[in-house]
Amino acid sequence: MKKIMKKLFVMASVCLLVCCSGTTLSPEVIPTEPPVDTDLPENPEGQHSKDWYLGRVAEVGITQKVPLIQVAYRDRTRKIFLESANFDFVTAREDCTTIFQACSVTKTVFSYICMLLLDEGILELDKPLYEYTGGVVDERFKNAIPGNAEASAQNEEWAKLITARIVLTHGTGLPNWAPGGGGAYGNAKLVMSQKPDEAGYTYSGEGICYLQRTLEHITGLTLDQLGQKYVFGPLGMKYSSFDWRDDYNYKEIAAYGYSADMTKGSQSNTSIIKNSAASLRTNVVDFSLFLEALMEGRGLKPETYKEWLTPQRHLGTPDFYYGLGVRVASNIEYGYGPSYTHGGSNNSGTGGFRCHFWVFPQQQTYCVYFTNSVNGGGTTQTNIYNIFLSQFPGGNQ
Repeated sequence: MKKIMKKLFVMASVCLLVCCSGTTLSPEVIPTEPPVDTDLPENPEGQHSKDWYLGRVAEVGITQKVPLIQVAYRDRTRKIFLESANFDFVTAREDCTTIFQACSVTKTVFSYICMLLLDEGILELDKPLYEYTGGVVDERFKNAIPGNAEASAQNEEWAKLITARIVLTHGTGLPNWAPGGGGAYGNAKLVMSQKPDEAGYTYSGEGICYLQRTLEHITGLTLDQLGQKYVFGPLGMKYSSFDWRDDYNYKEIAAYGYSADMTKGSQSNTSIIKNSAASLRTNVVDFSLFLEALMEGRGLKPETYKEWLTPQRHLGTPDFYYGLGVRVASNIEYGYGPSYTHGGSNNSGTGGFRCHFWVFPQQQTYCVYFTNSVNGGGTTQTNIYNIFLSQFPGGNQ
């Protein structure tokens, strides 16, 4: 009975917080202190060995028909990197440097760039983006609805309301991708389904790419240059890039995507054009460095770090929100503090890539995995979570 009453009390508390805060919970956002011992062991005494984890991951890959799975896991006592080749037509690299498409996880790295630019006074979260281009609305918002001048005029006016905050919390009303060639460098027309910020949660790669074009205009730097200046260089992410890099030897170390029946698809070079929403190429060795920076708030003012990871838009699932480019859960019901997460899904010809990460800052714990298969989400994600993060019930968001 006591357990039932306690659960009801927690649920009531969550409801009260939601109702009183306009569906925005505010878990305490505190940077994680860097570990005293930065050289954490792979196989601490009394715990499962790295080989045990590798065996469990291989079982998932074989069962779910995922050729290659790469994982990084860290908690207070250990750090593991592993790469599992689950069929004889793929090969694992012992140093875990195979390059994968990071899919929509790209957005979290881009959001970090935005926060750094915010601290430099280059970007304002609530300034309409069209004001950065001299008050000129992007041509893709103009005359966007053929045969309907009134709706097209409204679409152009709505475009003037879009801000970085609205983009990063996915409230633009724009589609994920515009038909006919959207993205950062396409010319497809951009049509909003509803007035920005009144549209609720509308996940949009196009919105992210619109913000990218704005930042490139403001800074005079390309997306690649922004990545190198603000993230990859400072964090030592030597394998990572928003674009295909022949000089990084990608041709030798990049994974090919696979279909559900394990038909070999594209590698990575021509399958996706560089953009801030989905084109990051990386591996778990590099991406773990980004997750360390995310946990620690590295390079950010405390108030900016808090703004980045404070829930701002409800995603329709209880206790699940967008911060500024990162998904956030308060986990009040479970009591282990907030978690930060994002997943990704790219299709490349007949093949594809799937990935996901989770960060539990109060426990100094994270896990990220990359796969080269359309089968790498769903059940694969659940199984990876249960292998490494079962101590966090309800956290597989």
